[in-house]
This record gives sequence, structure tokens and C-alpha cells, in this order.
Amino acid sequence: MQDRSHLVTSQSETARNCTLKLTGGCPSKDLLGASTATALSSTTVKLWIGNASMSINGVQQPIDAQGTTPVIVEGRTLVPIRAVIEAFGGSAAWESSTRKVTATLGKDSLDLWIDKPQASLNGTTLAIDAANSAVVPVITNGRTMLPLRFVAESLGIDVQYDAMTRMITLTYSKSTVALPADGSNLLLGNPSNAVHDSSSSPDNYLMDSGYYVLSYNRDRGEPNWVSWYVGSSSLGSTPRKDDFRADSTLPAGWYQVQANGYSGSGFDRGHNCPSADRTSTVAANSSTFLMTNMIPQAPTNNQQTWNNFESYLRSLVTQGNEVYVVMGSYGIGGTGSSSYQTTIDSGHVTVPAYIWKVAVVLTDGTKDLSRITTSTRVIAIDTPNINSIDSKWQAYLTSVDAIEAATGYDLLSNVPVAIQKVIEAGGGWSLTVQTQKGDVL
Repeated sequence: MQDRSHLVTSQSETARNCTLKLTGGCPSKDLLGASTATALSSTTVKLWIGNASMSINGVQQPIDAQGTTPVIVEGRTLVPIRAVIEAFGGSAAWESSTRKVTATLGKDSLDLWIDKPQASLNGTTLAIDAANSAVVPVITNGRTMLPLRFVAESLGIDVQYDAMTRMITLTYSKSTVALPADGSNLLLGNPSNAVHDSSSSPDNYLMDSGYYVLSYNRDRGEPNWVSWYVGSSSLGSTPRKDDFRADSTLPAGWYQVQANGYSGSGFDRGHNCPSADRTSTVAANSSTFLMTNMIPQAPTNNQQTWNNFESYLRSLVTQGNEVYVVMGSYGIGGTGSSSYQTTIDSGHVTVPAYIWKVAVVLTDGTKDLSRITTSTRVIAIDTPNINSIDSKWQAYLTSVDAIEAATGYDLLSNVPVAIQKVIEAGGGWSLTVQTQKGDVL
């Protein structure tokens, strides 16, 4: 997730494209205001601080009949929720007994309460503004006003702010891509927006082996990242195939790293998706030995630190969990068993400086993406690619945010932004050694 700043000083914020659908009605005492908008399938709404007008796809109209305007309270922008939502064909539900507003967008449901600094996204309690508990929904002139930045991040709204004109631009568009199903190797998202186009994206080339998905970097001769799922169905009794080989599915004319390409370099052929994570069938295990799944990895890093972490994650699966994993590398230069090197294989393969992994752990179940909350266990490590590395992977715990800062990737892009903000910062798991149900990291 990219860092989001306060709306008034932020640049363009790009979030997930979703179909806006808000359900529920209002009681006779309607604090959300009467409908003034026409439902449109693709809409851009513009509002101005202190201005009672709004623009819907370039057509100017009043926000409501009584002149409600967006305002800044406690340094945060509040907007009249009904006018904004109905401009996109949705509705908002008002519950007078609890003074609650409920907005539902696709699979996400957001509850906010008047004068309360907490909200609930899919049943998970969130602070509206961790830096300022005075930022709350309010009723102004009989209209419900909600904190724009928080609602936007929670429900996937694209927001831009022009400080010169004090204009807010909100954009919703219907998603044309369905979210991946349970067990998908890309359930968490496509970290670098890789595409399967060799001409436009030779260094961010999307490849799907059927058993893991990766972004391949032609110029580095290795993957930028690899993403895969590990569940009980992934593990079996198939022995390790050890059939290292070039990947013939690379585009014509691209250099294919051969099975012996790392020979004599002092670096292991380090798997991204591990062989032991794919033991259900011979085909599954064999797929992990394609050289497009390899990086030059210092032997101690590969055989001890990384092996210990991989084994730990598989032990979680055998205890009734499922794990979604993204792994990658960045930087140039590492120290293998013999010396420091920046490239091997006659310059065709870059030796990375750091190797990282992020694992999202869920108990066995269904609707996995919707079960990721601010309490979900996320483990992130970032290790130097050196042979003198500590064998204990716990020594290299970090945060998803730190890995994103180092790589420029958006690692959990399919997770609601408000939840990303918590689990990517650490979420209590990736930065500290904790015990859960007798399990010590």
C-alpha cells in the first residue's frame, strides 16, 4: 500500500476500482438528506470546500436543497455522504437508534457512528484517524458528514485534491476484473502490476506456471517476485525432482538461464517457490525447478536461514492453516561461498543484495480475502544475501511497509486499504516475537 497523506496536502490517491453499491434505507427522520443525483455507471464527482454545488460528469447541480457544503473540521475534510454516494448509483443506510451510517461497497461494509472515532470495516474495528481522535462523523444542519479520506481508503475511492482551488475529485469506475478465488496464487494482488507483454514489459513480465505466478526481469535474468499459495492440498509425498532446467516459455530471443548457469559462482540456485511447497504431484514439484524460479542465493542464506523459514511456514499448514506467500529480491551484489559478486553467468544474471518474503497466515476456511483483518497474522522478513547470515530467520523480521519502501511494490493490493495500513505496518506479528496457541515465532 502506498503512503496516504491527509487529503488537503496529498497528491492523487489511487485505490482499487470497484462497483459502488450501497444498500439500506432511511427512517422517516432522514439525516442523510433527500436524493438529488441520477445513478450513472461511470462517474466523476467534483466538490469544493465551502461550495454548495457539485459536478457530476461535468454537470453542475446543488449538493442538496438546503445548501450543504464540504467542510474542514479538525484539519480533515468532511463531506455530505448521501449526495456523494447517490451520485454513483448507491445509497446509504441510517440507523437512528444507534446513530449509525452503513455503506456497503462490493464485498466491503463500512459502519460509522456519529461522534465516534472508531468505525467498523467488515466487522473489524478501525480508528478513523489514529493521529486525531477528534475526527469523527458529525451532523451539520441536519446532514450527516463523514471524513472523506477515511471513507475513501476503506471503500476504494480514487481521490484527488487541488489545493489552489480547494477542489475534491472523486472517481469510481466499475471493476472489470473479478477478485481471485480462494487458493489463487495471486490472491493478495499483483505487486508490480506485471503484464504478459514482452515488448512493453521485459523487466516486469507476468508468467504463470500453473503452480505459482511471477514477474520476470529479462535484464536481471531472474524474477522480481514470485507469489503462491500453500494449503493442505499443496503438500503430499512426491519426492524432490531436482530437474533444474531452462524455461522454454520465455519469449523468443530472450536469454534462457541454463541449469548449469550458476556453476562455480559460489551461489546456490535458490528457489523462490520452494520445492517442498509443491509435493502434491510430480508436475507441481518439477515446476519449481525452472530457472525462472531461481535467484543466486548465498549458500548459508538458502540452506539454513531460508530453509528454516520455509519449514516453519509449512508447519503452520500442517497445524490447520493456509498461507499466502510473496517472495522477491532487490538490489545488486551479494557474497556467496567464495566472494562478493554483482553478476554471474557471464553477466546474464544479477546477484541480488537482499531477499525478502511476506507470508499471510489464515486458519483453514473459505472466502479467504474477506477473512483478512487487522488481526491477521502477517510475517515479513528481509535478509542480506551474504554467507555470514544468521541461521535464525527471526533475526530479520521487518514490516511489509519497509519492503514496499525498498522495492516500490504494492504487496497486498487486493486487501482493503484500511486493513493494509495496520497489517503492513507490523500488525503485531512481523515486528515482534509473540506466542499464539503455544506457537512461538
